Amino acid sequence: MSKVAIIGDKTSVLGFTALGLDAYPVVDMKEARDIWLRIKDRDYGVLFVTEPVYLEIKDLLAEVAEELKPAMVVIPPTTGGVGLGLQRLRRIVEKAVGVDILAKEEEE
Repeated sequence: MSKVAIIGDKTSVLGFTALGLDAYPVVDMKEARDIWLRIKDRDYGVLFVTEPVYLEIKDLLAEVAEELKPAMVVIPPTTGGVGLGLQRLRRIVEKAVGVDILAKEEEE
């Protein structure tokens, strides 16, 4: 079974340890870059990152964006998100099926 990790601010990620995820809290978003470089070869199947982390290390995460593993999911932090996860999911679905089917669901 593949391992799952989450990177984000302490408040957003520590609760996930109860679910068995490896949580990597960051105090300063600059730490996210070091954490990613430290864990990127640990064979995680799924990687959750909060929106601020995604914005900070987007260039590094782009290296694995086209790979099967880890599946990367952008989630909002506890302070509220701006919809980056949904935007990213929309682009992935549109690339896969050729149509933005999520936009159609929002209109209905």
